[in-house]
Amino acid sequence: MFKAKNFQAAIQFYTVAIQENPSDHTIYGNRSAAYHNTKNFVDALKDGDKCIELKSDWAKGYQRKAMALHGMRKYDEASQAYSDGLKLDPANAQLKSGLESCQKDA
Repeated sequence: MFKAKNFQAAIQFYTVAIQENPSDHTIYGNRSAAYHNTKNFVDALKDGDKCIELKSDWAKGYQRKAMALHGMRKYDEASQAYSDGLKLDPANAQLKSGLESCQKDA
């Protein structure tokens, strides 16, 4: 559903998957991205934070959090989250471009 850009359906499927496996950080990360695509930045942030709580050494969790904060126009917090992700994965192109975009928007 996510690849088909049916983000509402993807959110529903990810929610069921979380109920079945609440400790899988990747599901929270994916649902965060789906929420982000529906511009539901509050829930995207909640899932990004949960993803980091479950696996604090996974850079993509910080990317999800940063994207949500960026969407909320919280540029300083978003920049920090992008930077935190880059500390874990300095070569991550998505984190780098997100940080650059955030700094331009600020």
